[in-house]
Amino acid sequence: MKRKVRWRNVIGYGAADLFGNGALTVASTWMLFFYTSFGGLSPVLGGTILAIARVADSLISPLMGYLTDHFGATKMGRRFGRRRFFLLISIPLMFIYVVIWVSHMGFWYYLFTYLLMEAFTALVMIPYETLAAEMTDDYDMKARLSSSRMLWSALATFLASWLPGRIFAIMGKNNPNAFLTLGIVLAIIFILAIGLTYFSTFERETDGTPEERKAIIEESRNKGENPLVSLWNMIKDMGSVFRIKSFALHLVIYLSSFTARDIVGATYVFYIVYAMQSNPTEASNILTVGSIIGIPCNLFWPKIMSKLGPSKLLRIMYLMMFFTVACYAGLYYGSAAGTSWGIMTLYALQVTWGISNSGTGYVPWTVYTFIPDVDEMVTKQRREGIFAGIMTFARKTTSALAPFLTGIVLSAFGFNESAKSQSAGALNGLILWMLLGTALMLLLAFVTSYFFKLDRESHKVLRDEIDRLKAGGKMSDVDPKVKAQVENLTGFKYDHLWGHNNIV
Repeated sequence: MKRKVRWRNVIGYGAADLFGNGALTVASTWMLFFYTSFGGLSPVLGGTILAIARVADSLISPLMGYLTDHFGATKMGRRFGRRRFFLLISIPLMFIYVVIWVSHMGFWYYLFTYLLMEAFTALVMIPYETLAAEMTDDYDMKARLSSSRMLWSALATFLASWLPGRIFAIMGKNNPNAFLTLGIVLAIIFILAIGLTYFSTFERETDGTPEERKAIIEESRNKGENPLVSLWNMIKDMGSVFRIKSFALHLVIYLSSFTARDIVGATYVFYIVYAMQSNPTEASNILTVGSIIGIPCNLFWPKIMSKLGPSKLLRIMYLMMFFTVACYAGLYYGSAAGTSWGIMTLYALQVTWGISNSGTGYVPWTVYTFIPDVDEMVTKQRREGIFAGIMTFARKTTSALAPFLTGIVLSAFGFNESAKSQSAGALNGLILWMLLGTALMLLLAFVTSYFFKLDRESHKVLRDEIDRLKAGGKMSDVDPKVKAQVENLTGFKYDHLWGHNNIV
């Protein structure tokens, strides 16, 4: 890479995830509660909105990823960058985040505004998620960038947990305008964060070598001249990424572990308010403790992951997370509801939750930045955008799937959105869903992690082989050990790598 990544770039790069994680955390934690408490919707209708948005996003996110990959051929792309341009135009569009929090507007209003929010999130996050791979090829520097992102992400989790409680305390927990105020305050914060990232980052076609810029522009033109050809290339690119072994395994781990997190997120406010007989302000305070615990953890994950490897670190986090959720269920069935010691125990459990939540967030998003290198070994291309599109779609799927399923479970067990207390059957359904749903997702991620082999050492082997081939080395001269490791990471026979395939 021509330009070096400095500490100001590292710090500023992570800021945009204040929006990425903050908006999603607030939505996954409070959206269904807002729809049922202040929107007048049933849990099923509220969950349906989130599910419909997922269907729409299955096209929006990959399309956005493909667009950013090939935006470099345009005048705007050449001037502002094919990725960062979209961060710039997102700033005046941030009002979209405010309008989703207007109370008592009905199903169709909430559906339309949430769909707008989904498209807007894709506009921001998909270009953003490519920037670490754009800025550097170095493993350690990517880890630092990811650590910065996770620190900002942890700060976003803190805001998503702490800020609602403060606003509820000031405006009243039954004030329908409290959520609108929350949306306005967060929108201002998000604008400042995205602006900081825009001015702190760079990318290959604007700061790379002349050869890099020429190659990116030429590739964009070749794939973007004919609309029908562009559509076919987009569909082909979207399907091809699942043939990359490391990415397919990574996606299973990512989806299942984040769905487990979101099941807890979607049920936790209901759990505190109804099962533990407390209130939304207390729920916000408890969540705040977990978010604070997670912030300093991100300073240590790079060294820990380097020593243990991503797969082993994840398995430790999964066990810790399941222990925490099992304790939640134990408190309810142990007659701790409505007691001061029960609430204090929940505060204490935020230590294990905060650590495990931070670790399961850090690892997948750090490892993701190395996936385009595996893909480059297969295709000879840099396709960060299409991977970012699939990852963003996957992330938003988890954030909506859990509330959607939670709404179905609550309704099936007799949850009454207008009641101040719930039946024993509704509470049992809530607890069992939180425990068993989380357990199944964590088990799937736990088992899959044993097959995932992309770590610091294997990435270095991969990167060295790519550099050797770029320098004119022959494929026939490959070291047998390198050949075996590269084949394991890519899922392709070595003779079919480096563009000798029909994957793109």
